[in-house]
Amino acid sequence: MALESFFDSLLYSHDLVIFMCIFGLYTFIALIIILLVYAPRLKGFFSSFKGIHGTFYSPAATMFALISAFMGATLVNGFNAHTESINKERTALLLYLDFVNFTPQLANQNLQYQVKTYLHSALEEEWPLLEYEKTSKRTGELFQGIFFSTIKIAPALEGTQAGRELAKILDSWYEARAKRLSFRWHHIEILRWSVLIVVAFLLQISVAATHLGSSRRAMSLSLGITTALIIAVITPLAMNVNHYSGLLQVSKMPLNEVYEILSGQFNDDR
Repeated sequence: MALESFFDSLLYSHDLVIFMCIFGLYTFIALIIILLVYAPRLKGFFSSFKGIHGTFYSPAATMFALISAFMGATLVNGFNAHTESINKERTALLLYLDFVNFTPQLANQNLQYQVKTYLHSALEEEWPLLEYEKTSKRTGELFQGIFFSTIKIAPALEGTQAGRELAKILDSWYEARAKRLSFRWHHIEILRWSVLIVVAFLLQISVAATHLGSSRRAMSLSLGITTALIIAVITPLAMNVNHYSGLLQVSKMPLNEVYEILSGQFNDDR
């Protein structure tokens, strides 16, 4: 439970904090390795390991590459699914507005303005809350209000092609919004992250072990390059966990586009 809390606090923090933690951890480990290997009291102990073949680090490097690739694929798939849910809600909104505009029973119910008010609330009030696993009560009430206003007219369309089309559009919108909101929950694969961090550490150890017979400068250079690669790989992965902040975050532009369309029809200020 403590480990889960740690990863949650780290991976859902600011990008700079994530980078500094990863940079600090592996740089510290690299410095400790160099200091221990060349410490006078331990020099004899580490000298007994000289002669380890240069390919000794290959298994750790391969494991690190594979785990990073699997982790990256999982994170990218989650990010793409989140983006897709936003695009689907945009499509459902446009279909709904188009249906309302061409359906006399709905066109005079002021539903377009209600959708605009909903989008304003979803973008300005609810969106910032999603990072903290919360939703806006007002946004939910506006969403429900649109559904209730639409359903009141539904009996007049019962049994018609228009009625079936309306039901399909409403289902699509509801499902898209529900899926989009589901991504607010923090989900961290603790086992994968733990293994990735440990394997990266073992990779540093393996590189150091293959350079025990080399000069201090050669070991420092090799370990420095390895550490830089580890940081360069893990940092973007860690920054891609939280979809709502930092450099890598989902865009609300699809929903904002619908809002801008409605703003052209209703010119009151945001």
